[in-house]
Amino acid sequence: MYKLKYYSLENSEKEKLKQDFYQTEYGKNIKMRLDRLFVIGILGIIFSIILLIINKNIWDLVTSITLFLASIFFIIASFKVRIKKLNDYLIKNRKKNNK
Repeated sequence: MYKLKYYSLENSEKEKLKQDFYQTEYGKNIKMRLDRLFVIGILGIIFSIILLIINKNIWDLVTSITLFLASIFFIIASFKVRIKKLNDYLIKNRKKNNK
């Protein structure tokens, strides 16, 4: 298990790392997918709140709570995967630069 080197960087270094990673083809693809996952999570939260407001029966309540929890999971997962991919990119680049 490797350490999370991303958290040990300063803010300016994190921004430079993000810019470098998102300029690669793989980084563009990952960013698009993770942004889509984040937007789906936000839309799920909005829809679950609307379902909660127009609650007609118990199944609307169960559906809205389940959708809300799944949407929160999507948002958290998108941030975790983003940090994991940035950390992998950072570790691979350091190995290339040290050789």
